[in-house]
Amino acid sequence: MRILHAWFRRLWRGEAGGLGLIVGAALIPLEGLYRGAMAVRSRAYALAILPSHEPPIPVISIGNVAVGGTGKTPFAGWLVSSLEEMGRRPALVTRGYGSDEVQLHRDWNPNAVVVVDSHRLRGVAQAAERGADVAVLDDAFQHRAIGRHLDIVLVAAEHGMRRALLPRGHLRETLRSLERADVVVVTRKAASRAEAERVGELVSGAGVRAQVAFEAAEWTDLEGSLLPPPAGRELLAVTSVAEPESFLVMVRGLTSSRVEVFAFSDHHEFHETDVRRIVNKANGRAVVTTEKDAVKLRTFSETLPNTYVLRLRLTWELGRDRVMVLIHGALEGR
Repeated sequence: MRILHAWFRRLWRGEAGGLGLIVGAALIPLEGLYRGAMAVRSRAYALAILPSHEPPIPVISIGNVAVGGTGKTPFAGWLVSSLEEMGRRPALVTRGYGSDEVQLHRDWNPNAVVVVDSHRLRGVAQAAERGADVAVLDDAFQHRAIGRHLDIVLVAAEHGMRRALLPRGHLRETLRSLERADVVVVTRKAASRAEAERVGELVSGAGVRAQVAFEAAEWTDLEGSLLPPPAGRELLAVTSVAEPESFLVMVRGLTSSRVEVFAFSDHHEFHETDVRRIVNKANGRAVVTTEKDAVKLRTFSETLPNTYVLRLRLTWELGRDRVMVLIHGALEGR
C-alpha cells in the first residue's frame, strides 16, 4: 500500500514517466465522473437543496482543496493557541483520522477542548457542552453541512497549480471552489518564498490572501527535550506524512550529512515490526523524524537508535493583520 501511495504521488506530480501518462489518460473518465458529482453537490448546497446547519457557537474552518500536505494540523494548532491568547475557550474538532494529529493538538494546547467526531455538527455541540465558546474545525472545507463563521483554506506552494482532480490528480475540488473561502493561505515548507508568492498571485482573487512558512525551529528527543542539531556522516529520515519529500528537503538543508528517507504511508500506526525495520534500516545511523511521527514513536524510544525530532514554527509572511481582523469578526458574529 505504501508503494502504491508513493507511486500515485509521483503520478500527481507528473513524475511517473511513460506509465504515468498511460494511467493518467485511463483515469480521465473517472476524474470526469468525480468532477461532475462534486459540481452537482456544490450546486445543491448553493440552492439550499442540501442544508447547512447553524452551529451553537462560532466556527472557524481550516481546510484545503488538495489531498494532504498543506499544513492544516500546525495551522489549526496555531489558531487554537491564538484564540486562547485572546481569552477565548477554543475547541479543536476533528474527525480523528490518525491518532497522531489528535495527540499533537493535545500536546500543543493542553488546556483546549479536543473533540473527535466524524459528524462535525455533533462534535461542535459536544464542544459547546464542554464549555468551548468557539470551535476550530480541522479539515472541514468540504464538510458544508455545518455552517461556519470563517472559512480558511490552505494551498501548499509545493503543489504548484496542478488542476487535475481525484483520482487523476491530487485535488478534491476545482480551484474555482476557492471562491467560497474567506481566506486563502499559501503555505510553504520546502518551496521558496518566491514560489509561494507566484502561487498566491494565481489564487489572489479568492478571499483575503495570506502566506505562511513552516520553518525549522529546534531539535528535540522523542520526549521533547532540546538537543543540539544531529551530527554524523549519515542520517535516516523516518516519516509517515503525506509529503515525505518536503521533510527530506528540509532536513538536507539543515545538515551536511547524507540523508536517506524511509517513508511509511500517511498516518501509519507504528508497531514493533515497523520499529525493527527502522532499526535494521538505520544500521547504526541516527534517526530524524517529524513531530507528527514522534507522538507515535516515543513508545519505542528505548528500542530506537538516537532519534531527533524536528520541530517547526509558523511564520507569517503576508496577510496576518487582515486575517486577525476576520477572526475577531467571526468571534463577534460578523
